[in-house]
Order: sequence, then structure tokens, then C-alpha cells
Amino acid sequence: MILGEKRDMSLSWRTTWEHREALSLSVLVGVALTLTVIGLFLMALRRRTKREEIQRRIWRRFYDRLSFWYDAVDWLTLGTTHRLRRHMLHHLPPPGARLLEVGFGTGRLHVELARCYRMAGLDLAFGMVKLTRIHLSRLSRRSHLCQGDMTRMPWRDNTFDAVFSTFALSAVPDAQRAIEEMARVTRPGGRVIITDAGEAPDGNLAAHLLAKLWEFLGDYMRDETPIMHAAGLDVHSEAFGPWNCIHTVVGLKPNARPAAQTFGPSPSNIDRHSGGW
Repeated sequence: MILGEKRDMSLSWRTTWEHREALSLSVLVGVALTLTVIGLFLMALRRRTKREEIQRRIWRRFYDRLSFWYDAVDWLTLGTTHRLRRHMLHHLPPPGARLLEVGFGTGRLHVELARCYRMAGLDLAFGMVKLTRIHLSRLSRRSHLCQGDMTRMPWRDNTFDAVFSTFALSAVPDAQRAIEEMARVTRPGGRVIITDAGEAPDGNLAAHLLAKLWEFLGDYMRDETPIMHAAGLDVHSEAFGPWNCIHTVVGLKPNARPAAQTFGPSPSNIDRHSGGW
């Protein structure tokens, strides 16, 4: 009897989870359609304004002045955005390592990692820096946060065990310079990890349309793999998410001496499927 009850509870939990995932995907599609309308509205502006100007005049002001409202995007998608960010956690080094997050935004993932890593962060928007400091203070967690440009980082060479960025590099015009800086501050044997949106490996239409939408909104849809190769990194990439429109690219910085380090999951006490703060 008890075994039957446990099986029923397991099936019920699985059904609830599948329903939640389906609902999240439906909401994501709804948001995508809304953004499509906004994208069409901005096409006239796009014709007269360079992408760099859209980033500077619209999105940078939005990130800075409306930082406290930015998490509403995640609320609308029932946490889908944050789950996509957390997909890269299994590429991180073991707890206790020094991590740099570039473009940490509202700091939700940053504060979570500060529980068991030595963290530092860089973001272009002072509003995001201020908000993340508030979140860290509330949970008595520490991180060295800086406002600045990822193409000119203030840290010395070979400082961090891993440098990562989620959904931030697509807003940077000079991706080559940004990745070179990320590689510079990563120690030999460390990793550069980038998660962002883009075209799917199979070229499916849904992912292609989403990529074009983000380009209309001022972002840069690109494949970071050749750029990371040019920066001297050994690269591995994977696609995931709705229609495989999200990708994670991991670059391993060569070590001066032989090291038994390979791609794949790293030991971690962070459950990448568990909650946030």
C-alpha cells in the first residue's frame, strides 16, 4: 500500500513538473510574440539608427534606470530565463574557486554562487551593481563588484579560475575584444564560459526567427566558437533550450604544464536543478 502511494505521488509530481514546463514554454512563446510586435515597431528606428546606438540610447538606459524591474522578465516566463542561465553551472570548477561573472544583471545567479565561491563581478550598468550589492548584503554574502566595460577589465592577468557570462555578450559590439579580455584574466587551466541566444545548429525556423527578433532589438547574434579559438582557447559548445536557440560555449585556457582537465561536469555542491535565493 505504501509503495503504491509513493508511486502515485511520484507520478503526480512528474505530471505537475511536466505541466509547469509546458506552461513555461507557452508563456515564453507569448513573450516572444510580444517582442516580435515590439521588434516590428522598432524596425523604423532600426533603419535609421545603428545597432550600437540602439544599445547606447535604449538598452543601457533601461538596464541602469529600471534595474529593479528587470527581473519581471523572469517572472513573466515563470523562471525560465533563470533556469537557462543555470544550465552552465556544471561547467564551473569546484566550490571555493575564484569566479568572475561578466554582465551579472540583477545578480540572481551571482548571489546564489557567492554562497560557495569567491566571487567578483563586472557590469556596465551602475543600477545593476547597486541592486546586486543590496541582494548580497541581505544574505550576508560577499563579492567584489565593479562597474565597467568587459572590453577593458580592471583585473590582472591570470586572476580567476573561471570567467563566465550569461546573455550579456550579445549586447557587446566588439565580441572579439571582450573574449580576449575574459581569456586574459583567466588563469591557465581555467575556463571561459559563455551562454547566450543565437541560431540553432540544425537551422530550424523558430530559432532563426527568434535570432532575427533579437537583432531587430539591437543585439548581436553570433557564434562565439571561432572567436574563442582565435583567443587561444580549446572550445566545446552545446545547444539547448526551446528549439535549441540557446547555446553554451566553453573555452579551456591551455596550461603551461600538462594537466588532466577535460570538459564535462565538474564536482560541485550546487544542485543545478534546485531553486535560487
